[in-house]
Amino acid sequence: MSTRKRRKMIRYKPNKTLVPLTPADMNEADFQWELDSTIITWDGGNGTSSAWHLVDGELHYFMLPNVRVPVTGYSMNGDVTTIGLNEMVYADVAAGRFAIGDNVWEQSKYPPETFVNSEERYGSEIHIFMLLCLLAALNAPENTPLTIVTSAPPGLVNSVAKTIKQNLRYGEAKDKSGTWTIQMSYDKKPRTFIIGKVIVVPEGVGAFSAYAYDANGNDVLIPSPDGRDDLLTGQVHIHDAGHGTYDTYVVRNGKLDAESMAFATDRDAGVLRQMIEPVMDYIRDQFAKAGETAPRMKPVQVDAWLRDWSLGKMKPTHARVKLNGRILDLQAIFELVSARYARYIIEEKLERSFQQGADTILLAGGGWVYVLPQILKQYPNKNILYSDMVPHLKGIPLWELNAYGALPMSASNKKVHKKVTR
Repeated sequence: MSTRKRRKMIRYKPNKTLVPLTPADMNEADFQWELDSTIITWDGGNGTSSAWHLVDGELHYFMLPNVRVPVTGYSMNGDVTTIGLNEMVYADVAAGRFAIGDNVWEQSKYPPETFVNSEERYGSEIHIFMLLCLLAALNAPENTPLTIVTSAPPGLVNSVAKTIKQNLRYGEAKDKSGTWTIQMSYDKKPRTFIIGKVIVVPEGVGAFSAYAYDANGNDVLIPSPDGRDDLLTGQVHIHDAGHGTYDTYVVRNGKLDAESMAFATDRDAGVLRQMIEPVMDYIRDQFAKAGETAPRMKPVQVDAWLRDWSLGKMKPTHARVKLNGRILDLQAIFELVSARYARYIIEEKLERSFQQGADTILLAGGGWVYVLPQILKQYPNKNILYSDMVPHLKGIPLWELNAYGALPMSASNKKVHKKVTR
């Protein structure tokens, strides 16, 4: 009998967590969860793509960087002794075989594909591809209609919602069946997902709902410091600092202010333009000063470095990278672009909101992880909401609020209107 051990393949599994706060109606005799596992909320952003669903009262979620590279999937025979292999996860879809995840751009001769900051990306083949990868990672139900609740920048949502819905519901055969197949590198056979219903909301609505409702759709009061008011009443300004865009608009007494949506999306104020591109310029300049050829870099690569730095509590050891044979210490430039971004947001975004009479500023998006301490220091007496200061959002990252928040939004709609959408 063979004693040879099989090499373990990288396998995606959903992250699991209990809801941050017990729903207000949990102890009622007829309690039931409003949502089942076929309701999938998805934030297909420019920088990362993430999806959530509720499974028997437990939150399941997964996030991937918005990047893929074409690969062959070649692997070494188990009889061959090696010094070890760099593993990757890839997915087979109708368009081909693509590796996914951080650092995949280092393992393929082909350039990474991202497709960001374009109206045409919404509902595109790569946009849908990322959703299919997330459905597989979540172990979402197969061969049964799924409801997908997703979002788009408020300045674009009117023009892209129809395309997203239509392309998802058409299916890969374009036969209007909503049927899609994907086979992950660790799967023995393809998975089949059926997209039944698609709901598109403006980015930021999910984030507002994350603050406004618990996981089962019950209203949540967020008291003002003096305890006399609810911080989600009056004029609430959503500030969603994302990878590609910075979205700002108004929710007035719980309802969208449509007029504020017309110019809500700013493509020059996201992390890409304000932090990633300046870091890339700095690195190219350092190589030029040394008389060396500038390295080939992609924004997704620098984004990964910045995310690692933030997860490492912005310590210098997490700002050291190796590129083209050189060790680069990027702590100083990371701190510089963070400080500049904070100042830009204060001067160009937050001050304008307060001048317009904002009662509360509600934060969402990954950009805040780099600037939040500076913002809170600047405005110690203003009502600025972020997830960790709210008990029912403890542990939900700012960059996940749009994806997670669409769950309580959907639960609230189902509780009140008997359906996921109004």
